[in-house]
Amino acid sequence: MLDPAAQEHWQRHGWLWLRAFLGDEAARDLGVWTDEIAAWPEVPGRWMRYYERGGDAAAKMLARIENFVPYHERLAALFTGPRVLGLLADCVGEPVVLFKDKINFKLPGGAGFAPHQDAPAYVDFGIDHHVTLMPPVDAFTADNGCLELARDARARVFLPQNPDGTLRAGVMDALDVVPILARPGDVIVFDAWVPHRSGPNHSSAPRRSFYLTFNPSSAGDRRAAYYERKRECFPPEYERVPGVDYAARGRQFNLGNPFD
Repeated sequence: MLDPAAQEHWQRHGWLWLRAFLGDEAARDLGVWTDEIAAWPEVPGRWMRYYERGGDAAAKMLARIENFVPYHERLAALFTGPRVLGLLADCVGEPVVLFKDKINFKLPGGAGFAPHQDAPAYVDFGIDHHVTLMPPVDAFTADNGCLELARDARARVFLPQNPDGTLRAGVMDALDVVPILARPGDVIVFDAWVPHRSGPNHSSAPRRSFYLTFNPSSAGDRRAAYYERKRECFPPEYERVPGVDYAARGRQFNLGNPFD
């Protein structure tokens, strides 16, 4: 599925930006389906809604919904269909299975995501290779906090980290970082070891995007184990036990995120 230039870019940098991969119809569908999922209520034990708080401690806005694939048949069909799985198999070198899924909403005024690698979040699940498919719902711009990916930094090594798992000051700035000004219908694919970040949303519109993370099929299906552990360590607010310090307990599951 990848032409020689795309294969070379993947091997060198560990990420791809494929313009119009999904096409206009799928882009429109993603917008409709995102609105549907955003309207889902808080239901313990099912999808997981996370919120970001601004200066007013009482105010909150939707920041993320995870674990939606089992509850949305058409999204499941798109993201686990042969075209997407074929693309990711070409990147990984073997068939893949879905590990986790989320939508980041980054509504107007939403904070950015600190520089980090995704790999530290997955070390407890016996897999050192994950790849994420990121289809934008809204156009990415510098003003709304587009994804930024490092070039020539795909080595499977942990870069210097802060105690919270984010990258230490200056690590990302020393790399060649590319802003990804993607549009609906595009997809971005990136390896879990690639350093990335995004800025705050200074625009008047949301910057929504899907993140579907997969692992090689040979490593087994770890999705259920991941979400069981995440619900234990870092559940949504409406599933939490009073008095538990989830910010500390769930640090592994909250790398660079603007909520706790």
